Amino acid sequence: MAAVYLQETFGDEFLKLDIPFVKDLDVTAWGTLKRMIATGTNCPETSSMGRLFDAVASVLRLRDATNYEGQAAIELEQIAARDCSEKYQFELSGDGSIIRGQNVIRSAVEDVLSNVPLQLISAKFHRGVADLIATVSQALRAKHELNRVVLSGGVFQNRLLLKTAVEMLRSEGFDVFTHRRVPPNDGGISLGQAVIANAQLLLNR
Repeated sequence: MAAVYLQETFGDEFLKLDIPFVKDLDVTAWGTLKRMIATGTNCPETSSMGRLFDAVASVLRLRDATNYEGQAAIELEQIAARDCSEKYQFELSGDGSIIRGQNVIRSAVEDVLSNVPLQLISAKFHRGVADLIATVSQALRAKHELNRVVLSGGVFQNRLLLKTAVEMLRSEGFDVFTHRRVPPNDGGISLGQAVIANAQLLLNR
């Protein structure tokens, strides 16, 4: 994921970046992956925020491979400075329907090149994601006159991101809803599937 995001941000020139990730990169393996991407072989596109967390964690050399879901994101959260007020900026399309992460990757790489502490880079990334959530919510409120925001999905197991996003949203006057008794990740999906299956069984009796 890190190599793909770097490729999208810098093009093939990313291989000339003087950062530890590029120095450690298996160029032969990347060449194979690049050809697979070009031909669409076993490489479905993803819009998952979790994969961006994976990419940033890898760029910072925290983790390249995970042993369990969310491991890279957890380790990225653990090192984040708690007293940082800076944030990275995502790019949005004119109507706000497309979110681009290249600016964030570029900023993170620039900070790595400038020897900014990893704790600050992680914090700026987390605050950037929270700010993105608040920005998109404001745009949707202006368009649809909705003031309630429900935060769900595995990424909100990240307590730092959740806390920061809730604070930003509430400061803008939003009513914010979060999980209490049901987990926001796949556990919540499984429960929902069980509820629907039970309802269908009752209907078919």
